[in-house]
Amino acid sequence: MNRGGGFIEKSSTMGGFKIQYKNATFSKEKIELDGKSFSHCAFKDCIIVLEKGETNITGCRIENCKLLLRGNAYTVGKIIKLFTGKSPLKVLDLEEPLFEVDARKNP
Repeated sequence: MNRGGGFIEKSSTMGGFKIQYKNATFSKEKIELDGKSFSHCAFKDCIIVLEKGETNITGCRIENCKLLLRGNAYTVGKIIKLFTGKSPLKVLDLEEPLFEVDARKNP
């Protein structure tokens, strides 16, 4: 984890988030989005978890991350699939391992 940039804590205000990140970098970690705001952050090789959808993400870069939907977010994903006939994104199935293992390195 390299959270260069920063993280600002602020009390709940209308439309505000208790935890806010700005210019932070997240690498090879599990990030829960709910209840947080991310501005101009970078996510690389992370598991990004969304359950309620109560988040704000602006100007962020996401590279080689997987999205894990739970609860209400998972339900919305299933409804989108019902309407479109396909998943809106490649999301993790709870049966899948969180991080892929390179078979060449671990025979």
